[in-house]
Amino acid sequence: MVKPNSLQSQRGAYSILTVFVLIMSLGALGVLAVGHVAWEKTRLQGVADLVALTAARQLSNGPEFAEAQAIALANGVSEDDDLTIECIIDDAPTNDCDNSITSRVTIVRPVNGLLVFLPNREVTVLAEATVAPTVVGSVSSGLLSLDTNQSALLNGLLTALGGGAINLNVAQWGSLLGSDIRVDLLDLAIGLDALSVNELLSLEISALGLLQEALLLGNAEEADKMEVRGVLSALSGPLNNVNVSVGDILALDLSGRTNTTLDVNLGQLAQVTLLNAVEGVGYVLPISSGLLNLDVGVNILEAPQIFVGRKMPYKDPIATGRTAQVALDVRVRQLLNLNLPLINLSALDLGLQLRVAGGLAEVNELTCRYPRSTNNMVMTVVPALTEVCISDSASNLNTTVGSLECGAPANILNVNLLGLVNAGVTLAAEISLRSDPVQYSFDGVAPFSEIIDLSVGETLSNLLQNIELNVGIDLPLLGPLITGTVNGLVDVLLKALDPVLSPILGLVGNILDGLLQVLGVDLNTVTVNVDSMDCQSVVLTR
Repeated sequence: MVKPNSLQSQRGAYSILTVFVLIMSLGALGVLAVGHVAWEKTRLQGVADLVALTAARQLSNGPEFAEAQAIALANGVSEDDDLTIECIIDDAPTNDCDNSITSRVTIVRPVNGLLVFLPNREVTVLAEATVAPTVVGSVSSGLLSLDTNQSALLNGLLTALGGGAINLNVAQWGSLLGSDIRVDLLDLAIGLDALSVNELLSLEISALGLLQEALLLGNAEEADKMEVRGVLSALSGPLNNVNVSVGDILALDLSGRTNTTLDVNLGQLAQVTLLNAVEGVGYVLPISSGLLNLDVGVNILEAPQIFVGRKMPYKDPIATGRTAQVALDVRVRQLLNLNLPLINLSALDLGLQLRVAGGLAEVNELTCRYPRSTNNMVMTVVPALTEVCISDSASNLNTTVGSLECGAPANILNVNLLGLVNAGVTLAAEISLRSDPVQYSFDGVAPFSEIIDLSVGETLSNLLQNIELNVGIDLPLLGPLITGTVNGLVDVLLKALDPVLSPILGLVGNILDGLLQVLGVDLNTVTVNVDSMDCQSVVLTR
């Protein structure tokens, strides 16, 4: 028989145990509820991160961000959730997504409390991602093959560096400039023991060493590198004889550190490096064409550059690179086929000075969209300034300072009139030409190359053929008996010279047009080479 006190004690023990179990169960449910919220928040944060990265890669599709919205829905974001995708500039939301490089994603989700007596809660997550769109390219004349005069000019400039004579033929030059090998500038920096791209810019290295290292790190198979290696071997003497500053070759405008791939075409790097190597090296190229004989003095005042830039909010220009700046000092000699009674002429011998000042290429807009085929880049090309003198000399021809200063009229002919009077024929002319900047829009995925027609609509051939000539004659003092006769002969001579000189100058201009092209200058067109346009390098920043 159980005693009453004993029963009461058991009931008390069961009550305590029940209370304890209930408390523990409620605690466990509370922990489960908290864990559920934490789990939901962690899962939702992963979705927000993914959506932010997607939006950052296509900021110009904002503020709608259809692709990012689709990514969110595919990863469990429902109509009950509050999803916000914004473009950010200076830590503030903006609708100016074209100028933004940061996306912000906020997701607010109601979470069920699991138990009737537990309240529903809201989970809020936030993610930010920043893209660093970059562009690498160059502006040149797009020349891939050489005629005889162009090849002779390049050979002469390179030989003038020392280290042996150079004979670079058409096929060799084409294989170098036409190379599809691509080099990452970050890899190049590491290969040259530079700790960063900025340190790479301060590096001075032989032109040969730079190109050999770039070829070694290029993305081509070994068999594809053999032909280019042969060209560099042919150029090894002079290119190993001169050091170049990488900062002169690359016009780099990046903000902060970068892990973005900075691909550059090896052919473009080679052209810029070669012209940089011969900068300031004067060379006189003799050219004959029929009765026409030229001595063309060439001096590269500034070499072209490869531009590298990163987009930042409201940054304009994003990148800037110059084209070549060239001085030409030309002597023209030709026998004139003029049969004028009572007038004897010497051969034509005139001086011509030209300075083609380097233009600029500016990347103004860089727009990343989805699909990538709709990516867009807007560039402004400031055409070269062309200055021409026909004079005895131009004192500041081989400098980059000020406008070209034409000297005294050039003495171009000696003439004998009536077999009695010796005189000198003088010629003076000057002209400068610069067209308005040309803005061009490119769509698509790099690499690509586009030829832009400049509004100048002019060549040196046309320019020189139509230049206004000031022809004069220096006569000695004449007696009154022959003055009238001599003046009449002078009128005949001057009228005969103008239609003869213009075609000669046109032919000279045609030859000079071709020479300028090998130096990366063309008055009519420029070729824009975009080697890389990266929209994929996105990092979570919050």
